[in-house]
This record gives sequence, C-alpha cells and structure tokens, in this order.
Amino acid sequence: MDDFRGWYFTERVQAGQFVRHMKDAFQQMGIVPSLMLEEDVLKGIFWESSKRAHPDAGGGEGEFTALREALAVLTSPAGRLKLWMELRGTPAVVRGVIDTALMDVFSEVGRVTQGAESLIRKREEAKSALVRALLEGETQLKREEVERMVSKVDELIRRECEAFAVFETGESVDIEAASATVRNLTFLEKWRAGLRACYARLV
Repeated sequence: MDDFRGWYFTERVQAGQFVRHMKDAFQQMGIVPSLMLEEDVLKGIFWESSKRAHPDAGGGEGEFTALREALAVLTSPAGRLKLWMELRGTPAVVRGVIDTALMDVFSEVGRVTQGAESLIRKREEAKSALVRALLEGETQLKREEVERMVSKVDELIRRECEAFAVFETGESVDIEAASATVRNLTFLEKWRAGLRACYARLV
C-alpha cells in the first residue's frame, strides 16, 4: 500500500495537474515577486487592473484572461511558491511524495468526501418532498462535518505557509524543504477544493 501511495502522489504531482504554470504572474499583476501576499490584497489588485484590462473597458480578451490566470496562480500558495522559486532560478522538485503526516489527513478527507457523495446521491434520488425533508437532518450534520474538515485543511495550509517567511528572508533557499512545501500545499489545496465542492452540493 505504501508503494502504491508513493506512486500515486508522485505521478499526480509530476503530471502538474494541480498547479497551473505560467511565465510570470507577478509581472502580470504588476507586483514585486513575494511569497507574503494576502489573498484579499491580490484580489484588490486584480479588480483595479481588471478595470483597464476588461474588454468592456477597452482591454483585450487575452489581457483579461492572462490577468485572471495570474490571480489564480498567486492566490494558490502552492502556485505562488512554485513560481517564486522558478523566478529565482531554483525550480521546485515536484517529483516525490507528500509528508507522511498528511497521509492520515488524506484518509480522513476521503472518508468525509465519500460520505458526502453518498448523501448527495440519496438526495438526488429522492422521489418526494417528504423523503427530501427526512434527509435534511442528516444533510445538516454532513454539512457540519465537511465544514470541520475544510477548517482542518485550512489550518494545515496556514501552517505550511509559515515557512514562506523563512524562504523569503533567507540568503539561500532550501530547495528540498521548499519543494516539499510545494507538494504538500498542492495536495492540501486540491483536497480543500473537493470538500468545498461537496459542501456546495449539500446546500
């Protein structure tokens, strides 16, 4: 099982499915490359820039699309760190496995997600308003469970991002440590997105 998990995580990261790659999202957004960026600040910069870049304001469709892609990269901690490393000439080594400690979280996320998907199918198959009403109590409990799991993943992402200050202020980047952080964040962000999608379907 451990060999399978190692292969699974190695291949999924190596395929680059969860981190979008682009030439320089920092430049596209008009900001100095930095890891210490708040999502609200990035969104504010995006909205200001989009006033000029949007086709309705005389901008080009390509320019606006590139701006949206830049926002997507920079609001992803994994994407931001990966790009920051590339710009420094020390690209992340994305091939590898996530930290062992996160494997338990992976199992927990899988259990919660499967339970949510099962309930969603029950709701979709309900033939009457009465049956749907009878499922409401279970649905509320499941929403709360998914919310708790999202909060747990959010906290793990926050902890991983604590290393950003060390990476940015150090004279040199510990490529191994930074690469591990990219891998961990990539999967944590994917899990969070999946949980949020489940929650939306339970509302």
